[in-house]
Amino acid sequence: MIHTALPGSIEAYYQEIGRAGRDGEPSRAILMHSYADRHTHDFFFERDYPDVKFLDQIFARLRSEPQPRDLIERHSRVPSEIFEKALEKLWTHSGAIIDADDNLSRGTDDWRDSYLAQGVQKQSQIEATIRYAQSSQCRMSSLVRHFGDTADSQQPCGICDFCAPDNTVAQRFRDATAQERTVAQAVIQALRMNRKSVGKLHTELCERNGMDRDGFEELIGAMARSGLVRLEDAVFEKDGKQIPFRYASLLSDAEPVELKIRETVSPLPKKKSRKKTPAAKVDRKMRPGSTITAANLKAWRRALAVKQGVPAFRIMSDKVLLAIADREPKTAAELLAIPGIGIKLVEKYASQIYRILDSPDRS
Repeated sequence: MIHTALPGSIEAYYQEIGRAGRDGEPSRAILMHSYADRHTHDFFFERDYPDVKFLDQIFARLRSEPQPRDLIERHSRVPSEIFEKALEKLWTHSGAIIDADDNLSRGTDDWRDSYLAQGVQKQSQIEATIRYAQSSQCRMSSLVRHFGDTADSQQPCGICDFCAPDNTVAQRFRDATAQERTVAQAVIQALRMNRKSVGKLHTELCERNGMDRDGFEELIGAMARSGLVRLEDAVFEKDGKQIPFRYASLLSDAEPVELKIRETVSPLPKKKSRKKTPAAKVDRKMRPGSTITAANLKAWRRALAVKQGVPAFRIMSDKVLLAIADREPKTAAELLAIPGIGIKLVEKYASQIYRILDSPDRS
């Protein structure tokens, strides 16, 4: 099982790697990740969880009596590329009521707290996955602790990259430098009396020698793998938020002479960008018959929405619907090539969409 990017949560990762061993045979899980993965998750989070101010702007325009969606969109002044997702979230958290004809009315006033809490929960899942990928602990023990299995012995698994680094296939290790061995010795001295946070250790020991925090984290990880220190996850609360950190405590008096430092892959150097001549804006008109096709698709979508008791955008968005009308896909591959269409939509509705596209009243 190979992941080429960070999953969105530890729960998702655990479920996915479990598939590799379902046949009862030995299996290997490889997780490849980089700083770019965080940016990818941030992009999708910002897309799926618009700033609450946009939801506020929509909610402020809603009344107890139904109003056309187009009117609310125009008066709320929410950017068109954000409006649909913001409206969907407002409906999900009961701040808006949407009928099958896309008329909007005001829902409950207490939608805000649940929306913000859901966003915080989503971000905490991403943060937990990043911490797991960057941790210097037995992978299996970390997973067991995450799921609250207190009955587990917490004994190292003996086969992960932490427990058996020489057997890994996706990481490389090197001998510690003289500077790293000196800092490691200082860490041992600092921990002889009591445990300390990793951040405090870095501040105390690395202010003068120039070792940055990332390098220090790799050194601490190497000390943990060699059995010199134990790392423990902890949290403290600040301004109502839980801030994760780690304690380091001494496990052995052995000298750090055989430390193996995990090598990190440096990002490729940025290529010099060439100035491109802006492309001329093309006023692309929809194909003949697309307007009628779009109307037929909207009628079909409305009927489904009424049957399922959900707003029309839960079936598919206007943007996706108009793209279908314009491109007139003939196959599943052509449908999937339209942004916003996934395999589930194709499996559920492809045959119905094809019939509408082939209807004789489009010309």
